Amino acid sequence: MKKWIPLLVICLLAIGVMSYSKLKVSEIAGIRLECADLCDNGQIPAGLFAERTFTEPQEIKVFVTAINKAKRMKGELDYGASFRMDVNYKNGRTKKYVLNISDSKGEGTKGLLVNMENSGQGYSIPAENHDALRELIYEEEPG
Repeated sequence: MKKWIPLLVICLLAIGVMSYSKLKVSEIAGIRLECADLCDNGQIPAGLFAERTFTEPQEIKVFVTAINKAKRMKGELDYGASFRMDVNYKNGRTKKYVLNISDSKGEGTKGLLVNMENSGQGYSIPAENHDALRELIYEEEPG
């Protein structure tokens, strides 16, 4: 019986860490996007913004769902940055990301998420979540 206790403790800790790592809408105060490479030299493309903060729970939910569903990509990345994204928590913490979301409606288009704590590791945002973010960011009607 005593042999199983350390294994049980490790399993419970692993489950706790995995469930803790998911973002929760209720913990987030807002999500700030800053136009990056898309706005080179201060030129802001039509229909876009230099900076925008999303604070409505439904808006935050779109971002949280995309982040939570993003899948780790293999290998090191070489990428540009469409947006710099700050996830601002209600407790005052901030996590910084790069978020690449295309404004095109191409079927199957995926997004890119990079946590700036490890800028060489990317996460692929599924096409369905990419589309929801595209509609929100570029203020398009749901499609």
